[in-house]
Amino acid sequence: MLEDVKVLEVAAFYPGPFCCRILQLLGAEVVKIEPPGGEPGRMLDAVFAAMNIGKKSVFLDLKSEEGLKEFMRLAERADVIVEGFRPGVAKKLGIGYDSVREVNEAIIYCSISAFGQQNNLAHLPAHDLNCLGLGGILEISAMGKEMRDPNLQLADFSSAVYAAIAILAALHERSKTGKGRYLDISMFHSALFSVPIHSSSILNGLGILPAFSSNPAYGIYRTKDGYITLGIIAEEHFWRRLCSALNLNLKYTLLESFSRFEEIRAAIQEKLENMTTDEAVELLQKADVPAFEVRSLKDVERIEEVVGEKLTEDIEWNGKRIRLIKPPFRW
Repeated sequence: MLEDVKVLEVAAFYPGPFCCRILQLLGAEVVKIEPPGGEPGRMLDAVFAAMNIGKKSVFLDLKSEEGLKEFMRLAERADVIVEGFRPGVAKKLGIGYDSVREVNEAIIYCSISAFGQQNNLAHLPAHDLNCLGLGGILEISAMGKEMRDPNLQLADFSSAVYAAIAILAALHERSKTGKGRYLDISMFHSALFSVPIHSSSILNGLGILPAFSSNPAYGIYRTKDGYITLGIIAEEHFWRRLCSALNLNLKYTLLESFSRFEEIRAAIQEKLENMTTDEAVELLQKADVPAFEVRSLKDVERIEEVVGEKLTEDIEWNGKRIRLIKPPFRW
């Protein structure tokens, strides 16, 4: 769908490269600009492949006159540029939006940085965890317990996806107006925008919603040989089915159960820990309760067997086979 779109990527690690990987999967031609020694992310070969397979790499020293000249030659023919430097660095190198626009007025230029280009923190270095902590997202994931790193790079991921969406919108706009556009994407703001259930609840005085924080029917439970998840948020009919399937003699509604969280959670746990994971899942799914086993990606074949779908693909990368998750796009 994007087969005529040429993208120039000047970014490392996660947000910029994953944004361009999405565009490449949609058919764009992506040229990745790397420093002479290569992007530092290359040390993690499989991870680098997941972010960058399908792109063409060009190694340039952007601090040299020759490297800058070659970059501008590529920029002149590009439709999109995605850069991931700290604010001010691209301009200092001579590859900022204003410089590129002099040779390509129709360029769509997207900058992805920790805090965006203009706020009080724009000059400071930060990674995903810094953004999650400052934005209150670690508090949400802790839900009153000790703070911990959730090890899910929400700021990186969401900024990459929102950048791709904005670029697609800008390409559509340009098809009508012929004009390019500058796009400023903040990892920090992207992460905040990605938790609308929690942010709207907290900002309007409701705190962390009890449907997630103190709901005994929504959580992870131990079985004889593993774990399962229960996913009942606000559905009374699922709650009644859960109580019936587990022979829980409870007269409380789902909403009432929130105020007796510890007591009812212990009762559910007592039932489930006497079953194997397979027994628990079979019993609850037969009762039409949202319940599933907790699996490891190490056993991805088992996950594929359960869902009945091929989730992985083997690719050629640097002369060897690497297994990656397939793109979710279907058409």
